[in-house]
Amino acid sequence: MSILAAFLLAQGAALPPAVSDDEVESEIVVMAERLRSISVNVGQDSEGRWHCSLSASSGSARIDDLLCRTTTKCVRGAKRKRETVEQCVQRRRADILEDFRRGIQRSRK
Repeated sequence: MSILAAFLLAQGAALPPAVSDDEVESEIVVMAERLRSISVNVGQDSEGRWHCSLSASSGSARIDDLLCRTTTKCVRGAKRKRETVEQCVQRRRADILEDFRRGIQRSRK
């Protein structure tokens, strides 16, 4: 066996096991439930800067950031009308979960 082939075999042994689609879907369902339970507070200070805080973390810094950015965009676009903001965030939740799915898939390849 050549040195290159032995090296490639050794590298393959170090790879994490493949994740099934069922496992990925299970993680997506858990994240969706977490997102439903998180309250997002968005406000603007006297200098016009926007601030966001979450009642809890989703467990993913990336998702927390996306949730704040998305909600802030919805608040700014809806002129702070609660019902309109909630509908906006609901529509965009699927995009946040899709980003989470892609992140899982990238990290497990």
